[in-house]
Amino acid sequence: MNKKLSGGFQNDVFYDQKSNRIIRKSNTEKTKRTVLQEIEWVNFLHKQGLDVAKADLNVEYENGRIITYFEYIDGVPMDVTNPKHWNKSRFEQWGKILGKMHSLSKEYKISEIYRPIWSYDNPDVFRIREQLQTNMKEIYNKYIEKLLEFRKSPSTFGLIHNDFHQGNLIVVEDKLFIIDFDNCAYNWFAQDIATAFYHAYWQQTSFNRENEHFIESFMKHFFKGYKQENVIHSDVIEQIPIFLKLRELFLYNLFTVKWDLNQLEDWQKYTLNDLQNKIMNEIPYADQNDFSIYV
Repeated sequence: MNKKLSGGFQNDVFYDQKSNRIIRKSNTEKTKRTVLQEIEWVNFLHKQGLDVAKADLNVEYENGRIITYFEYIDGVPMDVTNPKHWNKSRFEQWGKILGKMHSLSKEYKISEIYRPIWSYDNPDVFRIREQLQTNMKEIYNKYIEKLLEFRKSPSTFGLIHNDFHQGNLIVVEDKLFIIDFDNCAYNWFAQDIATAFYHAYWQQTSFNRENEHFIESFMKHFFKGYKQENVIHSDVIEQIPIFLKLRELFLYNLFTVKWDLNQLEDWQKYTLNDLQNKIMNEIPYADQNDFSIYV
């Protein structure tokens, strides 16, 4: 019997009790080569000792959807309201596994790329611009142009998770396992760091009491862990505020596409209005423009 775990924006995910595996049914149009390259990346990380859910190379098709099987991780999702999950030690551990992933990305070589890849010729690789309102397109272009000023190198760019927030971390006693590499892409390392901070701060301010020291505590310990596994290039630090604003634009676009705008709940209305205000007024996310002070 399959137990449905989630029906997200991209996929439906089930737990197969008989085989003790996770089954992912893709909702989006994907090719077999694209999915297999995700699986190969995940299994490479697993082989190198990173705590990820190992994937099965055998994929199937069902009514146009690609079915993928993953190892079941017997743990619980990272919980921002649980002090055993949400503390300085975990933040350091969180940063360490990302640092290791980025370090391994430098070693990972493939002859042909089938995953999405950011390039100077195609910086809008996920086609966000075309779905934005006209006034937001101008702001989006501004941040994209800032990225064009940076030079790609193995120290700043590679195959990354590309959706590296606490919702994709599973706690197993003293370990953190990374799941859901469905969005993995060749992109800037700063994207993963910005995503982690963006959602950590968002959840902290949404579910826990206001803590003026949270940003410093999170970032210092996150970077402390990251630096145990990888060197942080100065360009990566400079790019974080850019990717935080791009994350806002990405989420605003995602929510307006996926939510029923005629039947929004109060929290959804608030979220969209808040995002729109911060985007249009170009307010630095969490009022942070300089992350070098935390490194």
